[in-house]
Formats: sequence, C-alpha cells, structure tokens
Amino acid sequence: MIGKQILFSILILLAGQQVLAQVTDRNSFGSYQPQLGDDEQDEDTQEGHDHAGEDNKNKDIPSIINNWTVGNFGATYTKAELDTALGFFHVHNPIFRQDLRPVFTGNIGGAYLNGDFFNRQRKSDFYFYRSFEAYTVLPGDLKFMNTTTPYTLLDYKQSDNKNTRNETMFNVFHAQNVNENFGFQLFYNQDKSTGFYQFQENKFHNIGLSTTYRGDKFNSHAGIIFNRNKNEENGGLEPDQDLNEYDETETYIVNLTTANAQLRNNTVFAINEYRLGKTEEREDEEGYIEEVFRPITGFMHQIEYSSNRRIFEDTDINLDYYPNTYRDSVATNDTTIYNRLSNTFQIKFYESPNRKYTFSKRAFIGHDLISAQMMGANSPLLAKEKLHNTFAGGAISRDAGEFWRWNIQGKFYTTGYRSGQTELSAFIDKPLVIGKDTTSLHLSGELNTIVPDYFESRYYSNHFEWNNHFNNTKEMILKARVESKRHKLTAAFNYALISDYIYNGAEATPQQGSAEMLVLSAFVNKDIESKHWLIRASALWQKTNQESYLHLPDLTAYLSVNFKLLISKVMYANFGFDTRYTTAYYADAYDPATAGFYWQNQQKIGNFPIVDLHANLKLKRTRAFFQLLNAATGLLDGNYWAAPDYPLYRRTFRLGIAWSFYD
Repeated sequence: MIGKQILFSILILLAGQQVLAQVTDRNSFGSYQPQLGDDEQDEDTQEGHDHAGEDNKNKDIPSIINNWTVGNFGATYTKAELDTALGFFHVHNPIFRQDLRPVFTGNIGGAYLNGDFFNRQRKSDFYFYRSFEAYTVLPGDLKFMNTTTPYTLLDYKQSDNKNTRNETMFNVFHAQNVNENFGFQLFYNQDKSTGFYQFQENKFHNIGLSTTYRGDKFNSHAGIIFNRNKNEENGGLEPDQDLNEYDETETYIVNLTTANAQLRNNTVFAINEYRLGKTEEREDEEGYIEEVFRPITGFMHQIEYSSNRRIFEDTDINLDYYPNTYRDSVATNDTTIYNRLSNTFQIKFYESPNRKYTFSKRAFIGHDLISAQMMGANSPLLAKEKLHNTFAGGAISRDAGEFWRWNIQGKFYTTGYRSGQTELSAFIDKPLVIGKDTTSLHLSGELNTIVPDYFESRYYSNHFEWNNHFNNTKEMILKARVESKRHKLTAAFNYALISDYIYNGAEATPQQGSAEMLVLSAFVNKDIESKHWLIRASALWQKTNQESYLHLPDLTAYLSVNFKLLISKVMYANFGFDTRYTTAYYADAYDPATAGFYWQNQQKIGNFPIVDLHANLKLKRTRAFFQLLNAATGLLDGNYWAAPDYPLYRRTFRLGIAWSFYD
C-alpha cells in the first residue's frame, strides 16, 4: 500500500512539473537549437524529410533530430546517435551488441554473463537482475530526443518457423515535440524465444514513456518504465550427453521440467533543474549577432522510485538437481522484493566559455529509502527489512573546450547500510593531431571501497541460505584507450587490483577471496572500409592471477567480413559472415534458483567458432537482414556450448526489418 502511495505521489509530481515546464521559458519554435553540452549547441541533422504543413503545403520542414542521455543526477548530458547504419544491423541479440562472446543459456532473453571482465558493470541495484540487464530499460538507458518532425521506428524480427523453435522480436519507438522545448518519447519492446531444447522459453518486454523540456532557465527529464522478464528454467542438459549424437534436440534430457522465474521492475523518475545566468551577445557562424543565455548556477533535484520483484517457482522438484531443500520438498515458491525511493539534491556552477582556464563545479547530497523482503530465516513467510543510505559528493570537470576534457568526482556514503562506501573516479580525454589524423587519448581511473550487496550478505529461500559477514571490497581500476579516426583503430589496456573480491563459489553461494586479485586485459579493434568491403576485426586478451576466484578466456576474437554493393542504383546491400571465437576455459555455470553465475572447474567451453552468415539491405529508410546463425553446426567436430550444461542454438535462420518515419 505504501509503495502504491509513493508511486501515485511521483506521478502527480511528474504531471505538475511538466505543466510548469510548458508555461515556463517559451520561445518561437523555428529558432530552437537544443543544447547538448553545458555551454555549446550541436545538432544531428538527419536526412531532410518533406513535410506538408497545414498552413503552407509548399514549404518543406527538414527533419532535425537531437539525441542525448542524462547522467550524474541530471548534471551531464551526453550526445547520442540514432541507429540508422546498414553495417552490423544483423547483430540483433542485445548481449552480442555489448560483448564479443558472452556466456549465456542458449537463446535470447535468457541469463548471460559478459566474457569481458571489464564489461561487467551493473546498472541495476537489484541483485537478481544482474544476469538480465541487457533485456531491461532503466533511466540511464533512455535516449531523450528533440525533433522538428515526428520520428517513429518500427523493428520486427522473426525466426524461420512460427510454430516450433520460434523467436519473435517487435520494437516500437516514437518521439514527437509538442513545441520547441517540450517533447515526449514512447517505446515498446517485446521478445519471445522458444529455444531449441525442452523447457527453454524466454519472454521479455519493456514499455515506457519519457518526457523532456529544455529551456534557458528550466530543464526537466522524466519517465515511467515497466520491465518484465519470464523464463522457463530447464537447468541445462543432464551430464554426459553428446551434442553431436542426435539431430532432434527434443531427444536431449534436461534437469528441470517445471521451473520458471519472473522478474519485474517498475521505475518512475523526474530530474528537474532551475538555472541562473545571464544573456550575452554572440556572433554566429554567418556573422550575425544573437542573444544567447549563459547558465552560471544550476539547482537540481532528482527523484526516483524503483520497484523490483523476483519469483522462482518449481512445482515438481528434482531433488537430485538442487544441492539443498530447506522447507518444501515438493514445490518451490521463492519471492524476493526490493524497493527503493531516492532523492538527490545538487548544485552546479557552470564553466564560462569566455575564460580559457575555467571548469565546472558541483556538489550533491542524497538519500535512499529501501524496503527488502524475502523468505524468513525460519519461516516460509516473507520477512521485511527497512534500510536507508545517506550519501554526498561532488565533482570538478572541464566539459567544453577543444584542448581536453576531464572530470574528477567522488561519492561518499555517510550513514545507513552502505556507510563507509567510497567511490572515486577521474578521466581525461585529450585529442591529439598527428599529421592528418585526429587521435583521441582517454585515460581513466577508479578507487573504490564497496560495501557488499544486501543479498550477498544474507539470503533465505527453499534451496539456498546464507548469512555472510564480508569485508568491504577494495578496487583500483586503471584504463587507457587510444582511438584513431583516420585509421579506424581502437586499442585499449585495462588493469584492476581487487582485494576481498566477492564471487559465487562452486556451491553457487557468495564467497570472499582472501588474496589480492590482479586482472589485466588488452583490446584492439580495426575497421577496414572501402568501396566494396567492410571488415571489422576485434581481439581481447585477459589474464588473472587468481583462477581460484575467476576464470577468463585467454583470447576472445571477432571477425566480420562484408562485401558491399549498390543494386539498381537505389538499394544498398552487404553480404558477409561473422565469426566469434574464444579459447577453451572453465566458464562460470548458471544456477536458476539464484539467477547467478558461479565458479566451476568441471566443464570447459570454447574452442568452437560461432559462424553466422548474413545479408543486409537498405532502401531509403527501410533496412532488412537475412541471417543463418551457427552455420557451422554439424560441419566442425566438437560440442558447442553457450555455457556449461547449456548448448548453443543449432543452425537456424533469422530475418528482420526496420522502418523509420520522419513525419
């Protein structure tokens, strides 16, 4: 009841602040240029679109679309791009878009773990969402938009068989401005994947509405998001089954036949800023004098309410599969709830574009009110615990300027469950002009003391129980990246030194390492593009000194070769193949009851290339792909595993089509 009251209160707040936004600081629509940086104006101009107005049907309105994301409690805006490229349009699985070769349960929508150790950042604070974040939309993922004409994207993908082994994805995105300052975005994503093996069906969908108001003195970003995941959990294949033995995948025996899990997330948020400043005269690119508002001080408030729930059910327990059964030996019904209400207040002093040596400064303070529920230690009934956190911090940064960009910031928890946690980070972006090439150097570092997650410390369910007293984890992370635009080359090196590292041990329960762990990685990506060829080659090398805590592949590689041509002078086409490969290693195994991956040394995966064939087509604003996944099935020796006990999909066909509308 309290959660519903909080949700209703925030909805009223969202409505009120947007009404205020529409009557505050309004100008003529035709002169609007969205601000993507703190002090500079920039535009992403898409292909012009003929739009017949009601008053003047002979006048064209060009489609000018601006995208950005919001971070640091509303203090920073990062320019984003529309996904309109033909190249790599066929890479439709979200986990393959963010990692070269993730470990996953075999089909889209299932649990996954990024193979790149430095790519395992968490965006949700709900412990049980960690293996499913690629299928969720959270406030940090939203791309806010300002557009002179309505923009709509329809995206549909389908497998070759609508009745068996089906996979269907359908995405809708719409953005529209009400006036020059106020706009809204709607999105809906839906996926259903039956999978090749028994009891492997996954479903997820996201739906949301976000609004934005950008003015001189008042800025506002708000939204409401609903995420739903539903997974049949088959526990993988029973041991000692050869994947090359049977053609029909239904022949293989799985561990679980009646288990399923549900994840639910509801998020409502609003970020408002009121700015003080002054109006100055500036000369534009054409030599005209214009009046521009320069912000000096910004006062910001962010409120966010996040409601999370996980349900794990098994109506006919396989006692040989679960290591322990504590309460009910017939059926499992575990429910875990985690709700958080956060408020953050912030003040920012903007850097001045008229001064050469200047930087922005900001300070913030915030509070989290948390409610956690799970099965009681000695009872099957839900037990509730109230938690809270108080934190403060600040940052100094150079956000504008061609010489360099840099940022130093810290966040400190002073009271509550995470009392003593500190997060310090810094980065430098330095463009380097070498001959005719513009090369950028990015250096970053982190020094963190992390309090263990609430559910890492204590958890009670039908099959797992733990009550841990872990030390805080200490991390030092250093990263360096060089990017060359002319040579289309990226090289990166990462270093991490971690003490008191927390991981899931061989019993699938949280453990803490006693020795310091060192992790090194080196990454290189090279694109080669000419009139008829587009080639991308990526390689990742990783090494750790503590394989008793962490297993990583020595080498992960990705190669995409595409032949480009123009058909009938109107249709662009790419024909090619992708290959993903990793050396053999003891990848982490997956446990359905805890929705987590855990350390194991019984089964190696890898040393098998995943080869996909594809054809991409583009006609005006319509894109399509045709893809044959895991084309090497049956042609190469060896068992192809996506994760220990979880096979990769067999050779299968996918097609997809996307339409973009700018009117």
